[in-house]
Amino acid sequence: MTYRPVLALLLAALATPAWAQSTDQPTSPAEQTEAPPPTDDDPAMAPRPEDRPFGVPFGKAWLGAADGDVTLKVFADYACPACREAQPVIDALVAADPHLKVVYLILVNEEEGRQAAMTSLAIAQSPADWAVFHRAMDAGGDPGPAGIAAALKAAAIDPASLPPLSGDALIDSPIVNELNRNDRAIVEHHGTAVPAWVIGDGKALNGFDPVVLRAAIARARAKRK
Repeated sequence: MTYRPVLALLLAALATPAWAQSTDQPTSPAEQTEAPPPTDDDPAMAPRPEDRPFGVPFGKAWLGAADGDVTLKVFADYACPACREAQPVIDALVAADPHLKVVYLILVNEEEGRQAAMTSLAIAQSPADWAVFHRAMDAGGDPGPAGIAAALKAAAIDPASLPPLSGDALIDSPIVNELNRNDRAIVEHHGTAVPAWVIGDGKALNGFDPVVLRAAIARARAKRK
């Protein structure tokens, strides 16, 4: 789905990013390199956007090895069918590679994906199991209220335990800040469509071919030695 670079502000008066179907061919990952993993005093927490290096997850919005030697950054949104189709590929990579960390940079799609994105990031900051919720959202295929409710139930999360996600509660919200940060990040990394992935600090690439991804991960790992 093609990316249109507009900040993902959630305040009603401001515009949000939109996406459309794309047939662009994946860009070659030959030049992707893995930078040393960023450090953070407490990577399980989500500091303000300007304090967190690219690649440090927002709370629990990550899968795989906590101290992985290669970090695969994934731009995705819950209203994107191609993003849902990429999740099994990512899960297979994580299952086969105990040293891979996958960090998610959640984006807002059309209006129907907004609440799912905000709910996901709220869960990422909570004690709840973000990974179970995230996978349930992708498996369910419905980014609307019914799909969110089903994913919350699958992850055994009480909706009442989450913070308010509308109105004044979004003013200076870390969730809004994160969505804006991710929107800026995909533009800065020259992303043109989602889902997209980055290893190191290179261009955001499309296409989740497991052979291509495994080769890019292997190259990044070799360059660290």
